[in-house]
Parts: sequence; structure tokens; C-alpha cells
Amino acid sequence: MPALLLIAALLAPAPAAPTPVDIRAARLELDQKAGRARFEGDVEVTQGPLTLRCATLAARYAEGEITALTAEGGVTLTGDGWTARAARAEWDRAAGRLVLTGDPRIARGADTLRGARVLIWPDAQRVVVEQARGRLTAPPLRAPGAGRP
Repeated sequence: MPALLLIAALLAPAPAAPTPVDIRAARLELDQKAGRARFEGDVEVTQGPLTLRCATLAARYAEGEITALTAEGGVTLTGDGWTARAARAEWDRAAGRLVLTGDPRIARGADTLRGARVLIWPDAQRVVVEQARGRLTAPPLRAPGAGRP
């Protein structure tokens, strides 16, 4: 079923080995003492098949590891045939959770899913869509026993 493929694509486990991250922005402000970085202006981040575009991207880090990311302003995340859009996306490493807010929506082909808030736990392969609505391609429903001789 296409809806399940869409969710499976979003929840694919992270690769075992780190992959390079390419980032581009009009401006970077880095505060190493505070463990913060802020990218502004037409931000584009690519890692493997995933691309994130937004107006601003704020990162918090400790001991060389990113602990949280906040993307704002026309957030678009694309990868392997699907696209997610929202006004804001927040990644919390400790919780292992991505939260999309501000008219979040996910699309793959003609399948679309929207909600008030979308929560994604990639490692647990779990998605919660609050106030879910959408249009999904599905096989026709048949009455029990219909079509059997």
C-alpha cells in the first residue's frame, strides 16, 4: 500500500557509518563557547538522499555531536520520492524525534498526509499525525465474499 511505503521511507534507519553533510547558506554565525551555530538565508543541507531547505537553521551541539536542530521558514525535506513541508521542524537527538509544525504535510506521488503536528521517531519506525487528514491511493474496497465464485 502506498501509504505504508511513504511512512517506511520516512522511517528508514539511519546508515551505520556517518555520511558527509553538504551545507550552504548566505550567513553562518558560530558560537563555539555556547555550542551553537545558526545558518541564515536560503539554507540547503544535503546528506545522502536527504535534502533540507529552509530560511534559518539553528544547531546546538556538545562534545562534537549535534544535540538539536531547529529549521524555520519554508521548511522542505526531500528524499527518495517523498517531500515533507512545514513552517518549522525540530530534531531532538536525545528523544530521537523530529517534530513538524505549521501546516505540516507529507507527499509521495499523489498520496498526501497533513495534520496539526507530525511527530516522527525514525529509529523506532513510528509516526504520529495529530488531526490527520489526507488522500492515499488504496485498492478498491470489496464486500466480504465479493468476487468469489
